[in-house]
Amino acid sequence: MTKRFCFSVDVDRDVNECVPGRSQAISRPNGKEEIRFASSEKGANAIMKMLNETGIKATFFAEARTLDDIDTNFGKNEVAMHGLDHEDMTGEESGIKLSDEQLEEIFLSSVNIIRDKVGRTPKGFRAPYMRTDERIMNLLSKFGASYDSSLYAKIGTQPYGTGIGIKEIPVPESTDINGKRITGYLWPMHEGTRTFNDFIEMADRTGDGVFVIATHSWHIAETISGGILPNAKMKKNIDNVRKIITSLLDKGFEAVTMEQIAERK
Repeated sequence: MTKRFCFSVDVDRDVNECVPGRSQAISRPNGKEEIRFASSEKGANAIMKMLNETGIKATFFAEARTLDDIDTNFGKNEVAMHGLDHEDMTGEESGIKLSDEQLEEIFLSSVNIIRDKVGRTPKGFRAPYMRTDERIMNLLSKFGASYDSSLYAKIGTQPYGTGIGIKEIPVPESTDINGKRITGYLWPMHEGTRTFNDFIEMADRTGDGVFVIATHSWHIAETISGGILPNAKMKKNIDNVRKIITSLLDKGFEAVTMEQIAERK
């Protein structure tokens, strides 16, 4: 079986953070009712330039409010759902349990904004903060989705059916040679605590599963530890992502979108 990988990007408000008593996310730092999109836009445009250079297509999980604000042309790349305002949909951290009607309105608004911006109905969903539940999963098919990517699973796990017409395409997780947890999210690399080689080594252990790489568009241009990055550090961030992608292509991995994975039997 051909080895496959999917490069996925969460396009959401800058350095988003859930705060108690509010379902919608704010942008860090703590304590300010601030919402920013500038780093997300800058990072998304840098990622698009890199994708055009490498010749692969990615899946962008777009928070609809961010998508409506930024000036980015996603071309023929897939754009899927990631909430309306990066809501804590389960209320686990915010303490606010959204009603069924509120969840439906979030999905309806998300679909309409994505369709208006990119001209296509989204086929997939990734929950903000990777937190979902049965109510949310049951809503996906109602709004045209065929897959979800909101769960972590042991590296090498194949995409699987959920019994409700939705395929789960999990983000891989494993341990490194030191026994420390590592996932397909590139967050630690952007924050300087892992190297691109850690993720290449992880991909080597995927086997016949799909290796899902995940990042945030804002994390290219801004980090939690370093704030808004100068151009040189932003370039290094993009170069590290490119190194992972080109290495996987050199190793014989096929680049696919989430929608392509969901469509395969």
